[in-house]
Amino acid sequence: MMQPGHTFARKLLPLFGVVLAVLSATTALVPLAHADDVLENAPVMRRALQYRAGRQELGLIFNATLGDPYTRNLLPGIRYDYHILEWLAVGADLMYGIPVVTGTSDQVATKVRVSNPAFIMEPSSISYMANAHVQASPLVGKFVAFGSLPIQFDLHATLSFGIAGLTGGPTISAAQSGTTIAPGIGGGFRLFFSRFLALNIDLADVYMKRTLAVTRFGQAQDPVFASNLLFSGGISFFLPPNLRRAD
Repeated sequence: MMQPGHTFARKLLPLFGVVLAVLSATTALVPLAHADDVLENAPVMRRALQYRAGRQELGLIFNATLGDPYTRNLLPGIRYDYHILEWLAVGADLMYGIPVVTGTSDQVATKVRVSNPAFIMEPSSISYMANAHVQASPLVGKFVAFGSLPIQFDLHATLSFGIAGLTGGPTISAAQSGTTIAPGIGGGFRLFFSRFLALNIDLADVYMKRTLAVTRFGQAQDPVFASNLLFSGGISFFLPPNLRRAD
């Protein structure tokens, strides 16, 4: 009488033979598949392309103040950066100010004139900004958009120091200087759509000493050193066209 263990072993023998045949066939085909591999003879470690290191960045930028109660400041301008390393850059901005009076300013002027017909609303605005900055990019990488479009990106932080020109009506001008220092801190991201073209989006907090507007009595208070939140968007062009590879 055959033992149960022997019966089970006999049932496994045909299955073992099939597995052995499949493995033999696969082994025979491996060299053929390997010969068609596009990575054959490629180095084991590949060095990544560096989209920033050693390159110059020329940009067209557009800034706008956020949350300014009396005058919104639109600041189109130009930007230059030299990327010393893949994660470190130095540069400068130059922007021209375009004031846009807000609805709040118009409402204040309308209400105050009811009791003081001679009242003239005088808000201050930024006539220009110029600064030098240092930018660090602690995170750089790549992702694929829409399933087929590879896009390089970086997240960066920026420290800046510069000056800003201030303007306003005669009462405002008498109370504040025409120029103020303008240190700032900010951050944002950059998207490369090719090795030449990138989109920059940033948010910065810039400090200036200025008087925002006159009081309801037509007097200008002393200037206050306060923050001004700026949104920035722009297009950058990178030169030279050749990219370095990481060491």
